Amino acid sequence: MTPQLVLLAGGKGKRMGGNKPFAPYGRSTLIETLIARLKPQVRGLVINAGAKESPLILPLSCLGLPLIFDAPDLIDLGPLTGVLSALEMARAAGDTQVITAPCDMPDLPEDMVAQLLAAPPADIVYFKGERDYPLCALWNVSLIAPLRTALERAEGGLAVMRFLDSQNVSTVKVSDGTAFANINHL
Repeated sequence: MTPQLVLLAGGKGKRMGGNKPFAPYGRSTLIETLIARLKPQVRGLVINAGAKESPLILPLSCLGLPLIFDAPDLIDLGPLTGVLSALEMARAAGDTQVITAPCDMPDLPEDMVAQLLAAPPADIVYFKGERDYPLCALWNVSLIAPLRTALERAEGGLAVMRFLDSQNVSTVKVSDGTAFANINHL
């Protein structure tokens, strides 16, 4: 069964002046474009909204997808808090894996999920090209305890690649890096 996919939309979007998921993109917004691209690839989409006090909760809830939130003791530690929330949601649903994607990559491959599922098995499978794209990834729920521990020990945040370097990973080769371009400026 195809895992659920969690869109990571809980960041503050400081480089864009906030409200990143709803930044205009084409005839829509970043997050709406990404939802349309990814929805056919998975059995369910969920949005990680970050903190329960986020000003984006109301607009995100209007997208008609379930929202999940980060643990209050791990707020502002970076995108891996959203990954942890995704993993905990997957485990609670009885799933063994979850896929994540950041909300600022509207041109992800139309077969992104299939590529992740076809990769050699590992605790984390992510895309790698000239750059690493570690948040476009398939995560095993066995990572909950080590990720929580790493986040609790991280002061001021935990670098994604630093965590991945300590885990069993597999990568999918990226041939077209433009599909993974992130939008950080309007």
